[in-house]
Amino acid sequence: MLDINLSSQGYTFLCSLLNGLVLAFIYTIFKCIRLAFSNRKIPTIICDVLYMLLFTLFTYIFSIGFTQGRVRYYVLIGEVLAILIYKFTLGWLLDKLFARILKLFRKIYMFLQKNISVFAKKLLKACHKMLYNIVNKKTNRKGSV
Repeated sequence: MLDINLSSQGYTFLCSLLNGLVLAFIYTIFKCIRLAFSNRKIPTIICDVLYMLLFTLFTYIFSIGFTQGRVRYYVLIGEVLAILIYKFTLGWLLDKLFARILKLFRKIYMFLQKNISVFAKKLLKACHKMLYNIVNKKTNRKGSV
């Protein structure tokens, strides 16, 4: 029989809050990865499945370590509560920050892509003119001899 007193339940609940914060931060990382791929279906599905597996694994290991493998509802409530608190505080700020960083990177990427394509077109035109002139000089020399 499992002897659980109120202090060990309180300690386990506080640790489950910490576990929930870790899981929420991991979710933020997966969310950033999904946003970087512009909400395509396959990366979203992969990230969601991986997160569900990690959530299950973390909760399972936590339950083995703190409650001898028994499911305690206050552990799940603590994890979900921590995730909600994180989502509406630090998670919200990190989402805004990452959205701005991603927007900046996309602007830099578009700028570089535009300028590299313009440079490549000019380089190809210059190469074409050089080759055209080389061919004309060789044909003029052959024709004059």
